[in-house]
Amino acid sequence: MRRRNTWRMLLVLSAAILILGALFAWSRVLFPVMVAFLIAYLTHPLASFFERHRLPRILGFLVILLLFVSLILLIFVAFLPAIVHELMFLGQKLPSWQEFMEKHIGPLLADLEERYPESYALLQERLTEWAQQNLPSIAQRLVSWLAGLISSAFGLVGILVNLILIPVIAAYLTVDFHRLLGTLRLLVPRPVLPSVEKVMQDVNQVLRDFLKGQLLVAMALGMMYTAGLLLVRAPLALVVGPLAGFFSLVPYLGFVFGMGMASILTLLEYQDFWHPVGVLISFALAQSVDGWFLTPRLLGKRVGLHPVWILVALLLGGQLFGLPGILVGVPVAAALRVVLRHAMQAYRESLLYLGAGTEIVFYTRDGCSLCEEFERTLKPLLERRAIDFRRLNVDSSPVLKERFGSRVPVLEINGEVAAEGRIIPAELEQRLEGVLPKST
Repeated sequence: MRRRNTWRMLLVLSAAILILGALFAWSRVLFPVMVAFLIAYLTHPLASFFERHRLPRILGFLVILLLFVSLILLIFVAFLPAIVHELMFLGQKLPSWQEFMEKHIGPLLADLEERYPESYALLQERLTEWAQQNLPSIAQRLVSWLAGLISSAFGLVGILVNLILIPVIAAYLTVDFHRLLGTLRLLVPRPVLPSVEKVMQDVNQVLRDFLKGQLLVAMALGMMYTAGLLLVRAPLALVVGPLAGFFSLVPYLGFVFGMGMASILTLLEYQDFWHPVGVLISFALAQSVDGWFLTPRLLGKRVGLHPVWILVALLLGGQLFGLPGILVGVPVAAALRVVLRHAMQAYRESLLYLGAGTEIVFYTRDGCSLCEEFERTLKPLLERRAIDFRRLNVDSSPVLKERFGSRVPVLEINGEVAAEGRIIPAELEQRLEGVLPKST
């Protein structure tokens, strides 16, 4: 029965993959619905809190919407004037930057031309050829892009419609979230319902842990970035620091954006070497604190993803869905990690992996009293299940002796170590229950 359920579980996972493929094929059409579902998922805990206190669930959505609108207004009221003021200040410094370029870059180029005239002439010729060949096509593409942007009024209307539709759909989904989950639950085959519910519970827990932990990490990084930029007196420190922290909701994006923007602005502002180095040190220290303390403590091993897995998720999400794919790539990867872990466990419990029978091997050696005690405990447990086992002496083979050394006794079931060393009968029976098929 357990193996039959395992196969059914694999079929359900295959059906889920097909559904995800269909969603991808219709992603442009279903994009507002998917975003609205994500908003409803995020507001569901707050809506349930209001519901438990006999208040309408819609209040949860309205509170989240009010916080989002307040955040947008705060950005416009607090950050936008600072950005405009800094841009005007930077515009006033353009003549000094031009003078800096002429003072430092001009003599450097002249010195290179004087020392390496042939190489400099060849490089200048290659650059001129490249410009003649590529600048017309670049200009043509730019004109085509601008023309398409101007003529895409329908696309602008579609964006505005989505901005209206998404909150409306999210409000309805928030109110009926329990009913939606109940409907989806009814569609799951009854034999695999416990397994599917376990997977969904783990996915839900991982997503909640990830979103909460990533938000705390982004806030902490924003404060550290801002403090570091203020210490080195970087321009726009109160703007670049918080924005870098906000962009840290997408791994690596805040670090790359903040360090690059702050380094350029600091170099243009002070026109020296030490201030940009101070910016690099500030961001390196903040990133070290994140890697060694923040992420392990706030996200933990339960949510932690390998850096390669994160990069693949960002690249694949951006390639398939653009900016929205980059934003949701990592949490989706965290959820897929949970699903794949359960799928791998189901596969390793299936007949396809285990084969028709169960192979049990007991590794022992002569004169080992602990091995004899283990074997006396093991025999009645397996005889009760009508299962036989092979007994191998590790001293009879140099390969086995090198593999196990003094680890015996070791019990392997289908190639995996199920127990070794001293173990009490109750614990051994519990381990056998966990790895042996019940139908055997």
